[in-house]
Amino acid sequence: MAKLDLIENISPIQRWVIIGLLFIIILGGFFYFVYMPKAERKKTIDGELSSLVNEININMTKARTLEDLKKQNAELQRQLSEKKEQLPSEAEAETLLKQISDVGAGANLDIKLWKPGERKQSPDGLYIELPVSIEIAGGYHSMAIFFDRIGKFPRIVNISNLKIASAKAEKDKIILQSSFIATAFASKEGKK
Repeated sequence: MAKLDLIENISPIQRWVIIGLLFIIILGGFFYFVYMPKAERKKTIDGELSSLVNEININMTKARTLEDLKKQNAELQRQLSEKKEQLPSEAEAETLLKQISDVGAGANLDIKLWKPGERKQSPDGLYIELPVSIEIAGGYHSMAIFFDRIGKFPRIVNISNLKIASAKAEKDKIILQSSFIATAFASKEGKK
């Protein structure tokens, strides 16, 4: 009964203040323990959702361009196979250098020197250079035919350090002496 008397002795203003405080405590507890954690969780989920929506948009854009990318990939694969044909294995490159000798004989040139040089690896390690020092003698037109045929090889052969000496008359013909370095290139993957 003492508690009941205590409640009856409280003035109506104090009762409203107590009820207001209880309401504020309950409301504050709800806000702190229920609303704020759910708001944080919602914020996290919204961020994840936004990230997923961006990823979906990016993937949809990629999916739209997939056919174009497949076509580009097929074209790049075709170009790669063409380039690989121009860059033979080391054994094929050595054969290619020997073909130069055959081309020289076919062009009526006299091969005076055939000296393979030191193999060099490219700075990036993708290919090997196979140089050969060559000296030939023959007529001007024969040399032109020779270099033209080398230029038409399906594989890459570089001619460098070309030197042509003065012409000499031999047996009713004018003969030129020429020296150069023929370099064939070989793929590293061809060497095992």
